Amino acid sequence: MPYSKLIVITMLMGLTCVVPTYAADSAANPEIQVTDSNCWIEIFDDKEFDQSDPHVKLMGPKEYATLKNLSGRDWNNDIESVMVGPNATVKAYSKRDFNGTEIAFTPNQRVPNLKKLDMGNEIESMKITCGQP
Repeated sequence: MPYSKLIVITMLMGLTCVVPTYAADSAANPEIQVTDSNCWIEIFDDKEFDQSDPHVKLMGPKEYATLKNLSGRDWNNDIESVMVGPNATVKAYSKRDFNGTEIAFTPNQRVPNLKKLDMGNEIESMKITCGQP
């Protein structure tokens, strides 16, 4: 009986040593990241969120210096409507590399026609941040 207790204690001590090492490895590895499923923007190439036309959901937090080649498509100057997730704040820019005119979108915002804000087919870069503004 004492021998089996010793084995269990030794195994538990080994697990305690492994867990902190794993945590340290994950913190050092930038590829491992927790995703907030409520932090996103969905962009549409047509007004009124037309699901039958091309559209893509971009997860945050992330910065896009250019919208070229997103999901195999060039979205530069080709966005007419957007939907923002409940935990996302998005800054979009009329030029690549976060330059030009800036427009900000707040959590849960729906913009069915960006032309009414003078940004229809004008967005070339964006920053998605997670959490309340």
